[in-house]
Amino acid sequence: MKLPILTLLALAVFARADEFSDEFKRIRESKDHGSMVKLLEEGETKQADNANYYALAANYWWSFADQPNLSTKSAKAGEPSIRDPKTDKEVGSISTNGDLDPGLRQRALDLTTRGFEKFPERLDIGFGLAQVQFKMGKKKEAVATLGSILKVSKEKPGDLKWGNGEKLPAPAAEMVPESIHGYTVPLFEEGTEESTQLCKELAEATIAAYPEHPFCYNILAAIADTKGDQKEMLRLLKLAHEKAPEDALVLLNLAEAQRGAKLSKEAIASYKKVLALEADEELKDAAKEGIEALKSGEEE
Repeated sequence: MKLPILTLLALAVFARADEFSDEFKRIRESKDHGSMVKLLEEGETKQADNANYYALAANYWWSFADQPNLSTKSAKAGEPSIRDPKTDKEVGSISTNGDLDPGLRQRALDLTTRGFEKFPERLDIGFGLAQVQFKMGKKKEAVATLGSILKVSKEKPGDLKWGNGEKLPAPAAEMVPESIHGYTVPLFEEGTEESTQLCKELAEATIAAYPEHPFCYNILAAIADTKGDQKEMLRLLKLAHEKAPEDALVLLNLAEAQRGAKLSKEAIASYKKVLALEADEELKDAAKEGIEALKSGEEE
Protein backbone atom coordinates (compact mmCIF):
# COMPACT_ATOMS: atom_id res chain seq x y z
CA MET A 1 0.00 0.00 0.00
CA LYS A 2 1.36 3.40 -0.95
CA LEU A 3 0.07 6.46 0.87
CA PRO A 4 0.93 10.12 0.38
CA ILE A 5 3.78 11.15 2.65
CA LEU A 6 3.29 14.83 2.05
CA THR A 7 -0.25 14.85 3.28
CA LEU A 8 -0.97 18.54 2.83
CA LEU A 9 -1.39 17.76 -0.83
CA ALA A 10 -4.24 15.43 0.06
CA LEU A 11 -6.16 17.98 2.08
CA ALA A 12 -7.63 19.55 -1.03
CA VAL A 13 -10.04 16.62 -1.42
CA PHE A 14 -13.46 17.61 -0.15
CA ALA A 15 -16.53 16.01 1.26
CA ARG A 16 -19.38 18.15 2.53
CA ALA A 17 -18.48 18.82 6.15
CA ASP A 18 -19.52 22.31 7.33
CA GLU A 19 -20.38 25.77 6.07
CA PHE A 20 -16.79 26.97 6.32
CA SER A 21 -15.52 24.08 4.20
CA ASP A 22 -18.22 24.72 1.60
CA GLU A 23 -17.37 28.42 1.42
CA PHE A 24 -13.65 27.64 1.25
CA LYS A 25 -14.27 25.33 -1.69
CA ARG A 26 -16.42 27.91 -3.50
CA ILE A 27 -13.85 30.68 -3.14
CA ARG A 28 -10.93 28.47 -4.04
CA GLU A 29 -12.65 27.37 -7.24
CA SER A 30 -13.32 31.02 -8.12
CA LYS A 31 -9.59 31.78 -7.58
CA ASP A 32 -10.51 34.95 -5.68
CA HIS A 33 -7.44 35.41 -3.48
CA GLY A 34 -8.78 38.54 -1.80
CA SER A 35 -11.98 36.83 -0.68
CA MET A 36 -9.98 33.83 0.50
CA VAL A 37 -7.70 36.00 2.63
CA LYS A 38 -10.77 37.60 4.21
CA LEU A 39 -12.38 34.20 4.90
CA LEU A 40 -9.22 32.84 6.50
CA GLU A 41 -8.60 35.96 8.59
CA GLU A 42 -12.16 35.88 9.91
CA GLY A 43 -11.74 32.18 10.58
CA GLU A 44 -8.94 32.88 13.07
CA THR A 45 -11.63 33.59 15.67
CA LYS A 46 -14.89 32.31 14.16
CA GLN A 47 -13.48 28.87 13.30
CA ALA A 48 -11.09 28.43 16.23
CA ASP A 49 -12.83 25.20 17.25
CA ASN A 50 -13.21 23.81 13.73
CA ALA A 51 -10.50 21.28 12.87
CA ASN A 52 -11.21 21.69 9.15
CA TYR A 53 -10.26 25.37 9.38
CA TYR A 54 -6.68 24.56 10.37
CA ALA A 55 -6.34 21.84 7.73
CA LEU A 56 -7.75 23.88 4.85
CA ALA A 57 -6.19 27.22 5.79
CA ALA A 58 -2.73 25.66 6.15
CA ASN A 59 -3.16 23.88 2.83
CA TYR A 60 -4.13 27.11 1.11
CA TRP A 61 -1.17 29.13 2.40
CA TRP A 62 1.31 26.34 1.66
CA SER A 63 -0.04 25.93 -1.88
CA PHE A 64 -0.11 29.71 -2.40
CA ALA A 65 3.51 29.93 -1.27
CA ASP A 66 4.46 27.40 -3.97
CA GLN A 67 2.81 29.33 -6.80
CA PRO A 68 5.33 30.70 -9.35
CA ASN A 69 6.11 34.37 -9.53
CA LEU A 70 7.57 35.81 -12.75
CA SER A 71 9.81 38.86 -12.57
CA THR A 72 11.93 40.97 -14.90
CA LYS A 73 14.64 41.02 -12.22
CA SER A 74 17.75 38.89 -12.67
CA ALA A 75 17.67 35.43 -11.18
CA LYS A 76 19.25 34.95 -7.78
CA ALA A 77 21.53 32.02 -7.03
CA GLY A 78 19.53 28.81 -7.39
CA GLU A 79 16.57 30.46 -9.15
CA PRO A 80 15.60 29.50 -12.72
CA SER A 81 15.93 32.31 -15.23
CA ILE A 82 13.79 33.43 -18.17
CA ARG A 83 15.79 33.76 -21.37
CA ASP A 84 15.08 35.30 -24.74
CA PRO A 85 14.85 32.37 -27.21
CA LYS A 86 16.48 34.44 -29.98
CA THR A 87 19.40 35.93 -28.08
CA ASP A 88 19.58 33.54 -25.10
CA LYS A 89 19.97 36.61 -22.88
CA GLU A 90 18.42 36.59 -19.44
CA VAL A 91 15.29 38.73 -19.37
CA GLY A 92 13.82 37.74 -16.03
CA SER A 93 13.54 35.15 -13.31
CA ILE A 94 11.10 32.67 -11.80
CA SER A 95 10.60 32.43 -8.07
CA THR A 96 7.64 31.54 -5.86
CA ASN A 97 5.37 33.57 -3.64
CA GLY A 98 7.03 31.86 -0.70
CA ASP A 99 10.48 32.99 -1.85
CA LEU A 100 9.25 36.59 -1.91
CA ASP A 101 7.37 36.27 1.39
CA PRO A 102 8.74 33.57 3.74
CA GLY A 103 5.91 34.45 6.11
CA LEU A 104 3.51 32.44 3.91
CA ARG A 105 5.12 29.13 4.80
CA GLN A 106 5.45 30.22 8.42
CA ARG A 107 1.71 30.87 8.42
CA ALA A 108 1.08 27.29 7.26
CA LEU A 109 3.41 26.06 9.99
CA ASP A 110 1.64 28.06 12.68
CA LEU A 111 -1.80 26.87 11.57
CA THR A 112 -0.89 23.19 11.48
CA THR A 113 0.90 23.51 14.85
CA ARG A 114 -2.18 25.01 16.50
CA GLY A 115 -4.49 22.59 14.73
CA PHE A 116 -2.59 19.50 15.83
CA GLU A 117 -2.33 20.79 19.40
CA LYS A 118 -6.11 21.27 19.54
CA PHE A 119 -7.04 18.14 17.57
CA PRO A 120 -4.31 15.50 18.08
CA GLU A 121 -6.64 12.76 16.82
CA ARG A 122 -6.77 14.42 13.35
CA LEU A 123 -3.86 12.63 11.74
CA ASP A 124 -4.24 14.56 8.46
CA ILE A 125 -3.29 17.70 10.38
CA GLY A 126 -0.52 15.90 12.26
CA PHE A 127 1.07 14.53 9.10
CA GLY A 128 0.55 17.92 7.47
CA LEU A 129 2.51 19.54 10.29
CA ALA A 130 5.33 17.00 9.95
CA GLN A 131 5.46 17.70 6.22
CA VAL A 132 5.69 21.45 6.68
CA GLN A 133 8.39 21.06 9.32
CA PHE A 134 10.36 18.65 7.15
CA LYS A 135 10.07 20.88 4.08
CA MET A 136 11.22 23.89 6.09
CA GLY A 137 14.31 22.04 7.29
CA LYS A 138 12.97 21.54 10.83
CA LYS A 139 13.70 17.83 10.83
CA LYS A 140 14.10 17.43 14.58
CA GLU A 141 10.70 19.06 15.09
CA ALA A 142 9.18 16.85 12.36
CA VAL A 143 10.43 13.72 14.13
CA ALA A 144 8.93 14.99 17.40
CA THR A 145 5.58 15.53 15.63
CA LEU A 146 5.69 12.03 14.16
CA GLY A 147 6.44 10.74 17.66
CA SER A 148 3.28 12.47 18.89
CA ILE A 149 1.31 10.83 16.07
CA LEU A 150 2.65 7.45 17.15
CA LYS A 151 1.73 8.17 20.77
CA VAL A 152 -1.88 9.13 20.08
CA SER A 153 -2.22 6.29 17.56
CA LYS A 154 -1.16 3.75 20.16
CA GLU A 155 -3.12 5.23 23.08
CA LYS A 156 -6.36 6.19 21.30
CA PRO A 157 -6.70 4.07 18.15
CA GLY A 158 -10.49 4.36 18.21
CA ASP A 159 -10.39 8.18 18.14
CA LEU A 160 -8.21 8.61 15.06
CA LYS A 161 -9.66 10.72 12.25
CA TRP A 162 -8.71 11.96 8.79
CA GLY A 163 -10.04 14.90 6.73
CA ASN A 164 -13.47 16.23 7.73
CA GLY A 165 -13.36 14.04 10.82
CA GLU A 166 -13.85 10.88 8.77
CA LYS A 167 -12.27 7.48 9.37
CA LEU A 168 -8.68 6.88 8.34
CA PRO A 169 -8.35 5.79 4.70
CA ALA A 170 -6.59 2.60 5.87
CA PRO A 171 -6.08 0.78 9.19
CA ALA A 172 -3.78 2.73 11.51
CA ALA A 173 -1.47 -0.29 11.91
CA GLU A 174 -0.72 -0.04 8.17
CA MET A 175 -1.17 3.63 7.41
CA VAL A 176 0.82 5.17 10.26
CA PRO A 177 4.07 3.16 10.00
CA GLU A 178 3.99 3.20 6.20
CA SER A 179 3.56 6.98 6.15
CA ILE A 180 6.31 7.41 8.72
CA HIS A 181 8.57 5.20 6.60
CA GLY A 182 8.47 8.01 4.05
CA TYR A 183 10.40 10.13 6.56
CA THR A 184 12.87 7.51 7.82
CA VAL A 185 14.12 6.82 4.28
CA PRO A 186 15.16 10.41 3.39
CA LEU A 187 16.66 10.85 6.86
CA PHE A 188 18.76 7.72 6.33
CA GLU A 189 19.72 8.74 2.80
CA GLU A 190 20.89 12.16 3.99
CA GLY A 191 23.70 10.30 5.72
CA THR A 192 24.73 12.86 8.34
CA GLU A 193 25.28 11.93 11.97
CA GLU A 194 22.26 13.99 13.02
CA SER A 195 19.91 12.65 10.33
CA THR A 196 20.97 9.05 11.05
CA GLN A 197 20.26 9.54 14.75
CA LEU A 198 16.85 11.06 14.01
CA CYS A 199 16.11 8.17 11.64
CA LYS A 200 17.06 5.66 14.35
CA GLU A 201 14.90 7.41 16.97
CA LEU A 202 11.91 7.51 14.65
CA ALA A 203 12.28 3.89 13.56
CA GLU A 204 12.57 2.69 17.15
CA ALA A 205 9.51 4.72 18.19
CA THR A 206 7.55 3.22 15.30
CA ILE A 207 8.54 -0.31 16.32
CA ALA A 208 7.49 0.42 19.91
CA ALA A 209 4.03 1.44 18.69
CA TYR A 210 3.67 -1.08 15.83
CA PRO A 211 6.06 -4.00 16.49
CA GLU A 212 4.47 -6.20 13.81
CA HIS A 213 5.22 -3.84 10.92
CA PRO A 214 8.44 -4.75 9.04
CA PHE A 215 9.63 -1.50 7.48
CA CYS A 216 11.49 0.01 10.44
CA TYR A 217 13.41 -3.21 11.17
CA ASN A 218 14.60 -2.93 7.59
CA ILE A 219 15.76 0.67 7.98
CA LEU A 220 17.50 -0.09 11.29
CA ALA A 221 19.31 -2.92 9.52
CA ALA A 222 20.54 -0.43 6.94
CA ILE A 223 21.86 1.78 9.74
CA ALA A 224 23.62 -1.22 11.31
CA ASP A 225 25.20 -1.95 7.91
CA THR A 226 26.65 1.57 7.69
CA LYS A 227 28.25 1.00 11.10
CA GLY A 228 29.71 -2.32 10.01
CA ASP A 229 27.60 -4.26 12.50
CA GLN A 230 26.88 -7.30 10.35
CA LYS A 231 25.49 -9.38 13.22
CA GLU A 232 22.91 -6.75 14.15
CA MET A 233 21.99 -6.19 10.51
CA LEU A 234 21.26 -9.89 10.04
CA ARG A 235 19.23 -10.04 13.26
CA LEU A 236 17.06 -7.10 12.21
CA LEU A 237 16.51 -8.40 8.69
CA LYS A 238 15.48 -11.79 10.03
CA LEU A 239 12.99 -10.01 12.29
CA ALA A 240 11.67 -7.99 9.35
CA HIS A 241 11.27 -11.20 7.34
CA GLU A 242 9.42 -12.86 10.23
CA LYS A 243 7.00 -9.92 10.34
CA ALA A 244 6.47 -9.93 6.56
CA PRO A 245 7.43 -13.31 5.06
CA GLU A 246 5.83 -12.42 1.71
CA ASP A 247 7.69 -9.11 1.30
CA ALA A 248 10.15 -9.69 -1.55
CA LEU A 249 12.25 -6.59 -0.89
CA VAL A 250 12.82 -7.50 2.77
CA LEU A 251 13.70 -11.06 1.75
CA LEU A 252 16.10 -9.85 -0.94
CA ASN A 253 17.81 -7.61 1.61
CA LEU A 254 18.15 -10.61 3.92
CA ALA A 255 19.64 -12.68 1.10
CA GLU A 256 22.15 -9.95 0.30
CA ALA A 257 23.13 -9.72 3.98
CA GLN A 258 23.56 -13.49 4.20
CA ARG A 259 25.66 -13.41 1.08
CA GLY A 260 27.84 -10.67 2.55
CA ALA A 261 28.26 -12.73 5.72
CA LYS A 262 29.45 -15.72 3.64
CA LEU A 263 26.30 -17.69 4.55
CA SER A 264 26.02 -19.03 1.02
CA LYS A 265 23.47 -21.80 1.60
CA GLU A 266 21.16 -19.50 3.55
CA ALA A 267 21.56 -16.77 0.92
CA ILE A 268 20.70 -19.10 -1.97
CA ALA A 269 17.62 -20.35 -0.09
CA SER A 270 16.47 -16.76 0.49
CA TYR A 271 17.10 -15.80 -3.14
CA LYS A 272 15.02 -18.78 -4.27
CA LYS A 273 12.18 -17.71 -1.99
CA VAL A 274 12.22 -14.30 -3.69
CA LEU A 275 11.82 -16.01 -7.06
CA ALA A 276 8.84 -17.96 -5.72
CA LEU A 277 7.02 -14.82 -4.63
CA GLU A 278 4.96 -12.41 -6.73
CA ALA A 279 7.51 -9.63 -7.03
CA ASP A 280 8.80 -6.96 -9.39
CA GLU A 281 11.01 -8.30 -12.15
CA GLU A 282 13.81 -6.05 -10.94
CA LEU A 283 13.84 -7.86 -7.58
CA LYS A 284 13.72 -11.26 -9.25
CA ASP A 285 16.57 -10.32 -11.57
CA ALA A 286 18.65 -9.32 -8.54
CA ALA A 287 17.87 -12.65 -6.90
CA LYS A 288 18.93 -14.56 -10.03
CA GLU A 289 22.18 -12.60 -10.19
CA GLY A 290 22.84 -13.37 -6.54
CA ILE A 291 22.34 -17.11 -7.07
CA GLU A 292 24.55 -17.14 -10.16
CA ALA A 293 27.30 -15.25 -8.36
CA LEU A 294 27.28 -17.66 -5.44
CA LYS A 295 27.16 -20.77 -7.61
CA SER A 296 30.03 -19.51 -9.75
CA GLY A 297 32.13 -19.11 -6.63
CA GLU A 298 32.35 -15.30 -6.87
CA GLU A 299 31.88 -14.99 -3.15
CA GLU A 300 34.46 -17.65 -2.23
